[in-house]
Order: sequence, then C-alpha cells, then structure tokens
Amino acid sequence: MAATAPAAVPAKTTSPVAPELLERIEGALKAHFGFSHFQPGQEDVIARVMTGHDTLAILATGAGKSLCYQLPALLLDGTTVVVSPLIALMKDQLDMLAERGIHAVAALNSTIGEDQEAVLLERIARGETKIVLVTPEKLEDERFVALLKCITVPLFVVDEAHCISAWGHDFRPAYLALGAVIASLGRPTVLALTATATPAVREDILIQLGIPNAKIVVKGFDRPNLQYEVIRAESEAAKMKCLKELFSNDGLPGTGIIYTATIKNALEVQKFLHEQLDLPAAVYHSKLHKQERVSVHNLFMNESIRAVVATNAFGLGIDKPNIRFVMHYDLPGSVEAYTQEAGRAGRDGNRSRCILLYRMSDTRVQNYFLTGKYPDIEDVQKVFGTLEYFGGQQDGVSLADLRKISQLPLTKLKVVLALLKKASFIETRSRARYGLTADALKNRELVLNLTNYETKKSYDQSKLAMMLQYAETRSCRRRFILNYFGEDFETLNCGACDNCLRAAKTAARPAPLAAPAVNGFRIADIVSHPKFGQGTVERAEKDLVTVLFPNVGYKTLLASAVNREAKIA
Repeated sequence: MAATAPAAVPAKTTSPVAPELLERIEGALKAHFGFSHFQPGQEDVIARVMTGHDTLAILATGAGKSLCYQLPALLLDGTTVVVSPLIALMKDQLDMLAERGIHAVAALNSTIGEDQEAVLLERIARGETKIVLVTPEKLEDERFVALLKCITVPLFVVDEAHCISAWGHDFRPAYLALGAVIASLGRPTVLALTATATPAVREDILIQLGIPNAKIVVKGFDRPNLQYEVIRAESEAAKMKCLKELFSNDGLPGTGIIYTATIKNALEVQKFLHEQLDLPAAVYHSKLHKQERVSVHNLFMNESIRAVVATNAFGLGIDKPNIRFVMHYDLPGSVEAYTQEAGRAGRDGNRSRCILLYRMSDTRVQNYFLTGKYPDIEDVQKVFGTLEYFGGQQDGVSLADLRKISQLPLTKLKVVLALLKKASFIETRSRARYGLTADALKNRELVLNLTNYETKKSYDQSKLAMMLQYAETRSCRRRFILNYFGEDFETLNCGACDNCLRAAKTAARPAPLAAPAVNGFRIADIVSHPKFGQGTVERAEKDLVTVLFPNVGYKTLLASAVNREAKIA
C-alpha cells in the first residue's frame, strides 16, 4: 500500500551520555520505581530520549517497555504524550503509577464521560500532568491537538508502534495520522516502542512517523527459558485428547493461557476443561461485559484458576511474571502474533512451555478473517459517494450515518476514512463527522485509486504461510523465530524446542545452520527474482531461502532461483 510519508527530519547529532545524566536516571529509577538496575536495553533507550534523540526500541514482551517513557517523562519539563491502542493497557498503566505515588497522569479514551474529560483537559492545559495517555483516535480530534500545541510536549511516545505499519500484524488506521500530529507539535523527540517488528516493519514505522534517521535499539527476541513445541492433530477430537494428555501428570503445572481463534472455540475448550478434566478455567473474549472481564482478570492474577481460555483480546498489559504455559489451540495468523502471545509466558525467567496445537484446516479461519479485512474500490466509492451526496451539510456526515448508509464493517470504514484523511481528501468538521475537501472533488480518480489493498492482502496471506512453515519445520524453532525478526542464531541446538530436544535425545545430527557455506545467503542479503523483483532474505537453510518481496510478501524458493544484488557503495 502506498502511503504519503511525512517530511524527513534531519538526523540529530548524537553525543556520549554525560555521567551526571546517567546518575540522574539511575537515581530516578530507584526513587520512583524502586529498582536497583535496568533490564537490557532500557538504559540505552532512556539515555537517548533524555538527550533528544528519536528512537525505535524493539524490546521483547515483558522487557519493561513502559519504563522507557515513564522515567524520562518524570524528568523532562512539560507533558509527555503516549499513544496506546488499548484502553485496558492505559488502566493498567494508571494503576501501576498510582501504586508508586505518581498521580500527575491522565488517560483520555472513549470510556470517560464529557464532564470527566473536561476536568482532565483543564489539568493538561494548566501543565499539571507529566504523562497523557491517549488512543490514536483521540489525536484525530483537532481541538485536542490544538490544546497540545499550547503546552510543552518534550516527548511523543508511540506504543505498539507496529500498528502504524501496513506490514505490521495489527494495523490500526488511526495510527496513520500520527506523523502529521508529530509535525504539528513542532517535532518533539519521538520514541516508538514495540515487541514485534520485522526489518520491513521497522523501516515503515520510521517513514510513517517522519523519523527516518532514528536509531533502532533491538534487545531480546531470544527468550532462552521458553520451550517451543508443536503438536499436530488431525481433528478437533484429537486436539481435545492432546489437552487431556498435556494436563495429565502435571505436564502443565501452574497457571497459563490457552488462545483460540474464535469465541466459539474458547467456550468449547473451557467447557471441556471444566466438565471433562475438572480443571478450573475461565473464558475471556471481547464480547464479555466489563465486570466479567475484570472478574476473569482477577481470578487469573490470584491463581484461583488454572487457565484462561481466550481470544487475542486477552493478554496485553497482563503483568503476571509466572505464567508457566501459553498454548495456542488454533493457528495464529502470523509469526508476529504468535511470538507476542507466546512471549507472555515465563517473564520471571523460569522455564515455561509455548505449545501450538496444529491442524492444517485451521488456516481456513485465518483466511476468512483476511477476506473481510481490507477495503476495495467499491468500498471507497460507497464512502466517497455518501460524503458527496450529503456535501451540503455544513457539519458533515457522522460516522454512525456513514456506517448505516455504506453498510461497511466499522473497521473497514475506519481504514477508508483514515486513508482519505491522510491524503487530505476529507476533513473532520466536528467530532466524528466528516466532509469532502475541495481537493477530493478535483481529483476524483485519484481518490478512487487510493486504497488498493491487493498487495497488503497477498502480504498477509504470505505471513500466514510463514506461520505454517513454523508449524511444520523440522529444524530449530527458536532459530526460525529469530531469523524471522532479522536475527542470526549461531547455536547448533537450542536445547529448548521440541525439534532440538528430539534431536539430542536420539543423538541425531542437529539441523544445519543458515550459514553461507550452505547456500551462500545470509539474513538481510538483498536478492532479485525474475518474477517477484527485489527482496530481502529472511531465512536461509540448506538449499532454500525465504525472501520478503515488497509486492507479494514472503516466498520460500530454491536458493538457485534468486541472484544476489550488488551492494551500492
């Protein structure tokens, strides 16, 4: 998908961090958070932010990403703006900071009433808040952005930054406006944070946010204490049998999470655990009422149950270090999604199991999700036609009316609106009300060609194919994951995945490394293919290479089918 990138920003000059600053940072860590030392990557990121350097930090799930902006926000003059996609995550942040006696914090999202919002906005305007947590949708409100322009914003934080990339596994259309917001605020220091970003996603994040020269800090995709396993099952009955065997004889001690692709499966698995295995388990999904969600959360945190059976609605912001297992009952849609969810296990550093129950037909569910995800030309025409027809309304057309008239799913409608707004073809005339701009009427053909999602669709289908490769690989699963995220892994046998454990047990020779001696290619090599064009090597093993091509996504090919591109001096 083509995207209009914000203007490039000149690289900020880097300089060694002064001892006085490091002493100040370490003092704040102890005084405000009670910690005596940083986790890997945290101090580097914080020091860069404190000296005004744009940074993209890719830190493993559970590596303490929130501290990377909370600590600088308390030390910097002004109000730090933090964009977060999940309301539940905001609440967890507020509660955690309050426990530490930090109350100069505000969260603006759809759950607060107008009166409460007015009070918070007044506090922000008076400069009484150090941290403002907002959803990306809130930054589409031009009045709120105007308020931020009137105060000092030293740091702009984008949490779950992969959401801004069309190539990320959880694309959120409202994130597309963030580059323009950053520019309108006078380009404060930008910190983007995520746990899952491939090299292609990293590059796209920097372009979309207008920080192409930012340093990328990568720490800890490798989680040595996580044991990766895949169990193949031919039917739903076989999966249930696997569950029974796994929970027998303390094979899965402690508490954990079982992820399913659908609410239906979550309910069925929870019923099986309760009725057939007599195991206390609760179900969690997006359609539960708030009180029910809170109840399940508390049962899990207090270890009153053995497992939460959940859709992907559960997990982000769960601060429980001793999750002993994460099981996927259904195939996830991408390696990114799988890694993020599995990574919630074992944050205390102790051995934990990450188990995937795999059935080939599971791909049908994920392909169904992909089918209805992206807008096509007819969807754009519906939205454009509705806005044009009601163009005489001075205050624009409401989101509710657009949805009713276009009959589009809300997510798809928001994608179309976000792209139209980013291209300056629509404007927000009042809260959640939209109208066409003069440019839109002059460039009708350009508008209707705006949302060609065929490339994105192919890309996501290829990511599902990579998830299938992970499920079926006979070599080291840890190496597969690390290679996917652009990291080499030179150990012959990781000793903590089912394939490597099986190889060691049978004294079989470990799978060969992805080394130049095998096929001449390494991760990040630029290659070309006569049909797919130029791409980047993501994996290399035996006589095969997996290459990421911008127009078609991931392709696994014979090494002889691609040619190495000459590096530009």
